[in-house]
Amino acid sequence: MIVHPGIPENLRWFDESRFGMFIHFGLYALLGRGEWVMYHENISRPEYRKLMTVFNPEKFSADEWVGLAKEAGARYITVTAKHHDGFCLFDSSLTDYKITNTPFGRDLIGELVDACHRADMRIIFYYSQPDWYHPNFVHNRGAFKDLPHPPPTDKPDWEKYVRYFHGQVRELCTKYGRIDGIWFDGSHKTVEEWRGKELYDMIKELQPNAVVNDRARWGDFFTPERSLPDDLTGYMFEACESISPTAWGYQDDMPAHTVPHLVQSLVRMAAAGGNYLLNVGPKPDGTIAEEQAAVMREIGKWLTKNGESIYRSHAGPRLEDPNIRVTRKGTTLYLHLLEWPARNRIVLPNVIAEGVKEAALLGSGSELEVVETDEGAELRGLPIMPPDPLVNVIRVEFFRLPEHFTFGAKEQAVAVPQPVSVSASSPTHLTPETARFEGLGVKGAKLRVRRNEAGKAFISGWMVPDHAAHWDARVEESGRYRIDVVVAAPETHAGAVVKLIAGSTELTFTAPETRSLDTVETVHAGTVELSAGVTRITLQPEKLKWGYLSPDIAEVVLTPVG
Repeated sequence: MIVHPGIPENLRWFDESRFGMFIHFGLYALLGRGEWVMYHENISRPEYRKLMTVFNPEKFSADEWVGLAKEAGARYITVTAKHHDGFCLFDSSLTDYKITNTPFGRDLIGELVDACHRADMRIIFYYSQPDWYHPNFVHNRGAFKDLPHPPPTDKPDWEKYVRYFHGQVRELCTKYGRIDGIWFDGSHKTVEEWRGKELYDMIKELQPNAVVNDRARWGDFFTPERSLPDDLTGYMFEACESISPTAWGYQDDMPAHTVPHLVQSLVRMAAAGGNYLLNVGPKPDGTIAEEQAAVMREIGKWLTKNGESIYRSHAGPRLEDPNIRVTRKGTTLYLHLLEWPARNRIVLPNVIAEGVKEAALLGSGSELEVVETDEGAELRGLPIMPPDPLVNVIRVEFFRLPEHFTFGAKEQAVAVPQPVSVSASSPTHLTPETARFEGLGVKGAKLRVRRNEAGKAFISGWMVPDHAAHWDARVEESGRYRIDVVVAAPETHAGAVVKLIAGSTELTFTAPETRSLDTVETVHAGTVELSAGVTRITLQPEKLKWGYLSPDIAEVVLTPVG
């Protein structure tokens, strides 16, 4: 398991923070085309390295970066110490490809840490394990974040590279006094390849109260990216998003998400029990573009009035209205109105009015009348115009929370598929729609049902050995059954090994190559003895391609033999 449920006491600070500021900065800012420009434009290493000779963010001020985070209401900063291009914003002794060898000549990370310590701001280091610059990194053509055509002068040596990047993480944990976390970004290899457990143990030995994310395959919290999951309650997790919808690093012509969208996103994550990490991409001179800074300040203004409902809150119950998201503190619920209601009153279904101690709008302090109705407790007296143009919050204090509330539950209950009847005379098809999924991958990813343009369903998203699809099969008659699996496995997925468990029998097969993820091949997995009654059929990865890919599954077919 990548992340274990629960919140360790020494990491509770992170779970209570709820909002952080992400910073992506590096050589790529000079080109103004985002942090992946080296990869997307196939810029050679020698050409890209020339940017070091002109990299001089002379207007950088660590205090100003930290000051903006404070104004925004962020409780921690996560900053790119090294991104995929391999360039280091810190003074590493293990490479000359670093900021202290540029005209700027200073350790930006060191200055930022000092400023954070002065301002009582938590600091987390982003560190990319994938590295487009280091000659020892081993690239798999076609794998995400790996170079398709690494230079012929490279000397791939995984052991050497692992020693290098582990050494840099050790530097980050020992050079700057107290740090508050390491944020990896290289999920697409196995925990064994990254030495994820070893890395985690080293960080905890050097910085016991630091949080570690999930992208070295062993950590404290999940990190969904540009998505807002509502089903990771019970785990620590943090959804990251950039103010720019098109990049994390600086772009010359940079679009921006609006403040209402971003505040609603923050609210959605708090209501699900998670943090929200919002990114800015500083300009080449080291300043943060005024439009992005203004966005952060507006969020800070909203949090100044409504932060009581966000910081140190827990996931609240789901109400029937999807435009109301709820956080919780003790016996108090905070109702976040993503849209101002059509009527000047709100009903809390199945809640007895006399159980409500008081209700009021945050910010204005306007008290609301609580009236008993057939539908539940009705909150009356909302203004005819929303007091806040972003998200309005109602604080509802109970004498005791209603017992029927389920905290952090999904909006709709997940139906458990009924057992599939297995015929003794004809083939039985176990389809994606009748499967039950379990397991969480990197970023908290779950298996899902994907449909192609023709409407054919596939089980997709296999990423970790913990991912599993189960069918409960009701076998009519004991006997021997042939098991075939219909798979889609293009070159990037072909060669993965899949395990199939039928009752007490375990089979494995290797995925053959198909033309695409929409074309299929049928694989004969084997023949098994099944007893009459309910038997569980399970599929899960045995060996993933490049550590993170396995074929999509269209169906499992059980055919009686004899």
